[in-house]
Parts: sequence; structure tokens; C-alpha cells
Amino acid sequence: MNNQPNDRINENHVAIDQALLLFHMLSNPTRFNILFLLSVEEMNVKELERRIGQSQSAISHQLTLMRNAKLVQSIRIGRKRYYRLQDGHVRLILGLVMNHVSEEK
Repeated sequence: MNNQPNDRINENHVAIDQALLLFHMLSNPTRFNILFLLSVEEMNVKELERRIGQSQSAISHQLTLMRNAKLVQSIRIGRKRYYRLQDGHVRLILGLVMNHVSEEK
């Protein structure tokens, strides 16, 4: 018996779940602001705290969630950990969203 159609259906469910997680991550204002700032430059938690106006613990919590969702990654430079977008896809998604909401009707 050939299970290929069922395999494709299961793969689609996994992809849909991952897409829904992405949109869930983008739906939080703090996370979206962090991603938007990181689309411009790498930043550490202290810089994000200053720019966003949230506490260090709140920003660190959101960064952990986004790192687990593969939206951001971190690098250590000296004693500080800097965060950046995981890859160009994240930057592209943010750009498309911002272009979409900026369109004139």
C-alpha cells in the first residue's frame, strides 16, 4: 500500500503548524518590535531595553521564545550577547508585512 498522499498531508500539517507559530510570534507587540529593530542591526538586551522601554527580564523572555522558534540567534562578543535575525527569510517576512500595511488603499 502506498502512503505517499498521507505523508504529504502530514507534512502539510507540520508546515501549517510552523506557519501558525510564526504568526503567533509576530502577533505580540514586544516581539514584533524586537524583530523590527533587529532587522536593522544587531543589538544586546540592554540596547533593546532602552529602545523598547520594557524590562530586561521581559525582553530576555521574548528573545528566548524567538530563539526557540528560530526567528533570532545570538552571538557572544566579549561579555555581551548580541541578537540578530535568524536569516534573510525573517527579514523578508517583516519587510513584506510592513510594505503591506503601508500601502495606500
